[in-house]
Amino acid sequence: MNFSANRLSEFGSYAFAELSALKREVALKRRVIDMGVGDPDIPPPKEIQGALVTALGDIDTHRYADYQGDFFVRKAMAKFFLNRYKKKLDPETNMLGLIGSKEGICHLPLAVLNPGDIGAYTEPGYPVYHAGIVFAGGTPVPIPLREDNNFVINPDDIPDNTKLLWVNYPNNPTSACIDVDLWKRLVDKAHECDFIIANDAAYIETYFEKPPHSILEIPGAMDVAVEFHSLSKTFCMTGWRIGFVIGNERIISALACLKRYIDSGPFRAVQYAAKNALDNYFQLAEPIRSIFARRVKFWLDTLRKLGIESFNFGATFYVWSKVPQEFDTASNFAKHLLETTGIVTMPGSAMGTTGEGFVRFSLTLPDEDIKFAAEQISRL
Repeated sequence: MNFSANRLSEFGSYAFAELSALKREVALKRRVIDMGVGDPDIPPPKEIQGALVTALGDIDTHRYADYQGDFFVRKAMAKFFLNRYKKKLDPETNMLGLIGSKEGICHLPLAVLNPGDIGAYTEPGYPVYHAGIVFAGGTPVPIPLREDNNFVINPDDIPDNTKLLWVNYPNNPTSACIDVDLWKRLVDKAHECDFIIANDAAYIETYFEKPPHSILEIPGAMDVAVEFHSLSKTFCMTGWRIGFVIGNERIISALACLKRYIDSGPFRAVQYAAKNALDNYFQLAEPIRSIFARRVKFWLDTLRKLGIESFNFGATFYVWSKVPQEFDTASNFAKHLLETTGIVTMPGSAMGTTGEGFVRFSLTLPDEDIKFAAEQISRL
């Protein structure tokens, strides 16, 4: 008897899970430097940790949280967004707390797509965009991000009958950023063709010079768009699982209706820690950004000295690199790196077919490990 639903047949092994298996195999033979998964090695600021510990002493902390996220943390998010982006949001209607942005990203298609509706998404990209569309019975349509366009979306590639468009800027894996003019073109097309834009902004606070723009800053965006924000990368809280979706009231309401039946709000102690992080964003985020900026620059310089063409457009902690010509696939190059240097990287093909020919390096490990990796890769 087959105990798996037919919809699961479309999925192979989750790309990040495959990396773990490869890493275990190589670790039996040599020192492994894991530059595959984007999971920061830096601890959250002590102020945030302290807020969590303090909250644990309150008995109410251990009860069910509001499925929308408690009002105090939604209010803190609204205040942060006003200070950072000069955009006013109603904490009651324009946002929803999430147990990490991943759960909201996967659930959004269930809330807004009917079977057969087109869900478009940029590729290469986070595999959850595609998965959520499939789980909802939608029709997934990848939109390629091309090197000759600096890996930003071309609005002309969006099908006119799209119902939901996923974008991710700053972008994982390419690090590409989007300017105000292109945001305006996307918002205009969404109005013209009547589709929803969902921007995964997980890396919007991981920038090195010019702060990226939120789509919600664009006039008319609140009519058609939502944006997913996460504290995971900004404050190195990946394991804490807290994020927000903000934007259009009707889209938020639809997702909230679904969420009401699926889970509850984030653990309240984590919400108090998130409030502390948001209230103190301007002093807590910058030291973390500076560490990632230094690491990215070092790794870019290392690869470019070796003649490996590599990209970072001033955001995220990733370096997106071309596979050397002597390797026919990204997977083969990644395997070669593992066997000869002990470096784990993410083949671009694991994030969609248009990622073939590239690998992604994540600079989320200690400086000592990065320097060791540089020594190893320089011997190739």
